Amino acid sequence: MDFIVQLAIYSAIASIAAVSLNYVVGFTGIMSISHASFYGIGAYGTALLLTKTGLSFVPALLLGVLITGLVAAFASVPILRLREDSLMLVSVGFALIIHSLMLNWQSLTNGPRGVKSIPRPEIFGISLTDKNFYLVLCLVLLVLTIIIFYKITKSPYGTVIKGIRENEEVMKNYGYNVSKYKHSVFVLGAIFAGLAGGLFASYIQYISPESFILLPSVFMLIMVILGGMGSIGGSIIGAILITVIPELMRFAGLPSSFAAESNQIVYGIILFALMYWRPQGLFGKYKI
Repeated sequence: MDFIVQLAIYSAIASIAAVSLNYVVGFTGIMSISHASFYGIGAYGTALLLTKTGLSFVPALLLGVLITGLVAAFASVPILRLREDSLMLVSVGFALIIHSLMLNWQSLTNGPRGVKSIPRPEIFGISLTDKNFYLVLCLVLLVLTIIIFYKITKSPYGTVIKGIRENEEVMKNYGYNVSKYKHSVFVLGAIFAGLAGGLFASYIQYISPESFILLPSVFMLIMVILGGMGSIGGSIIGAILITVIPELMRFAGLPSSFAAESNQIVYGIILFALMYWRPQGLFGKYKI
């Protein structure tokens, strides 16, 4: 039972990250490969505030999310000046810079040794060391995330960002400040990635730079592509599948030395099959 609860926690956290990435990539068409960096900033921000300042969980998580949003606001200025392939490459560069800072700023991040002994949260006197309580917290925040992004995408604001995805120049001709909309989308997506990162750090109680290299960004993108671009429900299905597949592979009887590589092979096959037979994903509205 503990195994299932743990898998549900990881799936809920991954779903928050995937829904926020789909908002950026799927609904607005900003092809960023830096989402895991904001996930990592939220994780490190929350973890360092918990371990070095003695803050309780809620203020530490909120401040970690705020830090993530501020970094995203600054990063979005150079990143969003570019388009398509160039934007993707610059977002990769940003991800490498963040990973390098996590790895080398040892006085703050503890370098490659990472941050250990991150305390589990306590809310309203309830200790969340019990996995069941932590799952409830993650599910509540996931539902809140779904509601927020659903309301946004169904609002007039959401209509504009979908229009930006379809034809940026037409939206400019209609008088919309496209740059302003894209910046707000990028920052909001990063904020929820930071929220997911903070939840991850507090649950796993140890983080290191290797958890936030480029590969997790690719996995998040696969979650979105698998579930479907522009589909909130699809993002959640994609996140659950990509979280569950590695755990199921443990029961395949493969040598442990091959297990990690086999996961990546499976992801590659899934991505190739989707691009060939269903480029819009399982429930998507747009083709990648």
